[in-house]
Amino acid sequence: MPEFYLYQFIIQLNMVFQLVISALIFYIPLKRRRLFPLRLMIAAAICAVILALSVLLRVRVNSLTTRFVMRLMQFSVPLVFGLVAYDGSLPVKLKAWCAGIAAMEIGAAVFTFILAFIGVDERETISFYARPVEVVDWAIYYVIHVALYALIYHFFWQKNTEELDRTSRNSTVILAVVCLLFLTVPDCMSNEYRMVSYPLFLVNRIYLLALAVFILAICTSIEFQSRYRADMEIMDQVLREERKQYEKMKENMDVINMRCHDLRHQLDDFAGKLTDREIESLRESMDFYDSNLKTGCEVLDVVLHTSQLTAKEEGIEITCLADGALLGFMRTRHLYSLFNNAIGNAIEAVRKLPEPEKRIIGITVERQGGSVVIEVTNYFDGHPSSPGETTKNDRSHHGFGTMSMRYIAESYGGRLTVNTAGELYCLNITIPLPDGF
Repeated sequence: MPEFYLYQFIIQLNMVFQLVISALIFYIPLKRRRLFPLRLMIAAAICAVILALSVLLRVRVNSLTTRFVMRLMQFSVPLVFGLVAYDGSLPVKLKAWCAGIAAMEIGAAVFTFILAFIGVDERETISFYARPVEVVDWAIYYVIHVALYALIYHFFWQKNTEELDRTSRNSTVILAVVCLLFLTVPDCMSNEYRMVSYPLFLVNRIYLLALAVFILAICTSIEFQSRYRADMEIMDQVLREERKQYEKMKENMDVINMRCHDLRHQLDDFAGKLTDREIESLRESMDFYDSNLKTGCEVLDVVLHTSQLTAKEEGIEITCLADGALLGFMRTRHLYSLFNNAIGNAIEAVRKLPEPEKRIIGITVERQGGSVVIEVTNYFDGHPSSPGETTKNDRSHHGFGTMSMRYIAESYGGRLTVNTAGELYCLNITIPLPDGF
């Protein structure tokens, strides 16, 4: 009887060992806790107890239900290592645990199909030479399995683990439950009836392989969606801050225009006190600061006015031919962010150029078919920045320019493209016009 228990323990240990190896590979991005080696030993001791209990249950009560419970206990073993030895939230560990289980099932299925391809029935032996299993066969067995786990981790797993948002945490918990149920049940059925039909055994392996790939894809998607929502939250925050900036800018511009208007009417009082040249210089300055831009879009007028103030100081010329009425369907904060970033990037590019004649920025807003097309054209040094890059010193608040413009364009069903020809840089934003425009 003790020999029979030992035999069952070794059989179950084989599967648990594969699960642990696979899970530990996917735990690599997680931060290790203090006294990591000791924690690993504690986790191993706990897992040995769980394994012994599962073997005892398997031997004492041999039924499909106990097989199911035993498999659940075995699948829980890798999670013990994550809980005891690694830092991080439970959902992050659950996600890595699900990926580890999926990788183990993929490795098992691939190994089965390799044996089937060379004519070996895995139910009888794992030896490639169809002989009684020897140490070298076990070595080959584990080398292939671990190599498959490592390949899956390398090509399909995010190496930088981030904390998940609330939606992704809930999705991970649901995935863990689905992973347990939909992998455990067919796995138990496979072991229960594996000797009945070899084709049925292979079909079950195909099902487990497909399900494992699906689980792995969902794990990756959860990470991607969480990161995407975080980026969108930052983007919304940037847009809100830019809306406040626009409102403050408009308020300042209104004050300047009002002061310039009042001062213009008072210039006659300075006759005899100032020379004609001084009065003319004052008039030119007031004409510049007193905005008369009327494109049909108040937001665009504000951005153009403030941009021209900056551009004039640096010898940059901005020309604009825009039908602002075409932009009436867009939200204020979106319009401000779109033009402020587009013109700001253009100014940043041309101010680097040593040739004064190339410090020119052209802006057009026009209808083309059923779309409004926004183009900002300027010279540049031949090295455009990639989306998310910035040449500004404060990198924590910059680098979202092109990303936010693309986000805004796509939120209206449009697209953003960049074309370069020699030293010319053209930003093109095409947005479908709604009915009525």
